[in-house]
Amino acid sequence: MSVPLICLPYAGGSAQVYKRWMNRLHPSVRLVPAELAGRGSRMKEPFYMDVAEAVQDLLPLIRQTALNSDSYALFGHSMGCLLGYEVLHALFEEGTPLPSKVFFSGRGAPHCEHEGRRQIYRLPDDEFLKELQKFGGMKSELFEHPELLKIFMPILRADIQLVDEYVYHKRPPLPLRLDILNGQNDDCITGPLSEWELHTTLGCEQHAFDGGHFYLDEREQDVIALINKRLSEAHATTRF
Repeated sequence: MSVPLICLPYAGGSAQVYKRWMNRLHPSVRLVPAELAGRGSRMKEPFYMDVAEAVQDLLPLIRQTALNSDSYALFGHSMGCLLGYEVLHALFEEGTPLPSKVFFSGRGAPHCEHEGRRQIYRLPDDEFLKELQKFGGMKSELFEHPELLKIFMPILRADIQLVDEYVYHKRPPLPLRLDILNGQNDDCITGPLSEWELHTTLGCEQHAFDGGHFYLDEREQDVIALINKRLSEAHATTRF
């Protein structure tokens, strides 16, 4: 049986950002890219009001995957990491099986990121875009084609608002092990990544890659190699 890998996108991203992984993942891994409201195939749906609403929207997909599989995995980058963290707590609280492997990428531990968060989504367009450029990964054609910018600006603002207004609530650590991924030159992460240890009872393993916040694009092959290795290990242990 294949291992479903649910992937949660970063701010401004859609399910499409992970589609190129499909041919590089091990044949035993089944890519399940989550599509958030307001983009891609769900372009006509309203944006989420807050992280809690996004989590409630994601839960049916993850419940179905969890209940129809012997085991599954979860990957989230940046905003997707935040959503993944909240989804895991929601799953745990309702008694739905947790993923056997969790990959959190491009974001510090929730209690660290919560401190001193600026609300950049309120900035005028030009200042807002300058702030986003600090993350890297902003394609130049966005600025060269106003029609593209007109489409993506509302998505970016809505997603950044979710992140900016997120309120962290301390909860007991989750009974799972985390793989924490980051770019070595990522200046957007708050606090030491070792702080993720406080959110799990089974520890964390850190993996640093060359690159910045969007090291995923720069080191895609290495990231997928790590995922394939971890999921093949799980396959051998649990006989998916």
